[in-house]
Amino acid sequence: MNPTNHINEKAASSQNARTIDNQTIVPWALMSGEVVINRYNSHIHSGVERFLPEALGNVRSYARPFLSETVDLGRVVGESTCVETAQHDIVLFAQRHGRRGLSHFVQERDPVPTSKMTIILKRATPREYILITAWFGTQAQPEPWDPKASEQSFSFWTQHALIWGSEPIIPGTVTTCCPC
Repeated sequence: MNPTNHINEKAASSQNARTIDNQTIVPWALMSGEVVINRYNSHIHSGVERFLPEALGNVRSYARPFLSETVDLGRVVGESTCVETAQHDIVLFAQRHGRRGLSHFVQERDPVPTSKMTIILKRATPREYILITAWFGTQAQPEPWDPKASEQSFSFWTQHALIWGSEPIIPGTVTTCCPC
């Protein structure tokens, strides 16, 4: 038996399921045994949810209060919409829903096939984590406007951008001027 499936079957047992607003919430589990709950407003990118049990089953928490893990699933599972930029790329900036600042976008680029998924979790109790977000691809740095941004963040976002059209934006926020 695959240990990942065993762990997630255990997490999905009726004893761990919860009902919120008349919806049954079935949790997932980490390799280290903690239950992972999907919050109502998590930011799960399209297509990722079907791979979450497998990816989460490869993560050990080590009792960390906050987890940011990139898991390689060993085969192409999706497409990354965060890509490296080149000098000839057409770039612009716009504010995504739920963000405090402008994000870096690139036009006329295609998503890149990837075997990796990144998962962000926050510990709720010693035996339970809450899913914050999950996407196909590797870990990105905080955006430059984020209070957690560092020099690495600025460097990362001058060399990377999200593919235009991959994320909903707030109308009227599009600009070609860098907000940096």
